[in-house]
Amino acid sequence: MYKRVLFATDLEGVNNVVGEPYTGLTRQVPDWEIARHQMAKEINAAADALFAIGVEKIGLWDGHGGGGNIDPSKVDSRIDFLSVDPRSKRLEFARGEYDCICYFGYHTMEGTLGGVLAHTMSSKEIQYYKINGKLVGEIDMDTTISASLGIASRLFVGGDLTCKQALRTQSDVVTVVTKTELGRNKAIFRDNDELFAEIAEKIVKAVTTEATQYNKPTFPLTFEKSYKRVEDAEKYLARLKAEGINANYLTDEMLGYDAHTVISVVSDIDEYRKCI
Repeated sequence: MYKRVLFATDLEGVNNVVGEPYTGLTRQVPDWEIARHQMAKEINAAADALFAIGVEKIGLWDGHGGGGNIDPSKVDSRIDFLSVDPRSKRLEFARGEYDCICYFGYHTMEGTLGGVLAHTMSSKEIQYYKINGKLVGEIDMDTTISASLGIASRLFVGGDLTCKQALRTQSDVVTVVTKTELGRNKAIFRDNDELFAEIAEKIVKAVTTEATQYNKPTFPLTFEKSYKRVEDAEKYLARLKAEGINANYLTDEMLGYDAHTVISVVSDIDEYRKCI
């Protein structure tokens, strides 16, 4: 049984939220207020079940848009509400502190047909990410980083398409579907009481079952990042080169080089994080 559990939270994947066209889930969107309160309820259902079976420590990382989304006063007081510098290495704060990680409110990757508020890191800037030629999203990235820290990924709570992508990344994770995803801003929601009961049941299963898989990367690997604007790609490439990472524009038969897309050869997990 895992006794030190980290809750990693995003926001788009909670129940009762689909956002608005042409924008992300920012504080200016009415669904943001719904999402932050819904997230607290989903987390509390999970935490109550874990403390009841003897879990010793639960930490909460508010990872949406640099944090500040979830109201600490609405969260179970037994949870450690973590203050994380967004400039720090992604998930480095968890090293040695947690045995497993459970993900709440995550979403599908950019370009997913039917995915509610689908994007990867930035809906305004990023077209796609690829690892060794395979499209990846935030789920893939965070499970990879967690695995490198020796932290088992055990639960995903999000929309049905999001859960499918999580299972593609790591087939032994436990999933809870919050809503049926029908489009970028369209979904069928679940009854909250039924959802909370399932979260409580499934998270107990997740933390009392030993992981059989870790999404550990094998280095070196190729990391491809495509921007919607060439100016952003140019800045990104300059930063990587300044940090000593082997990177260049993606070669293209017609263009010579694709000015939107940078491909890097990554040698370790720290370079992996820098490329994100």
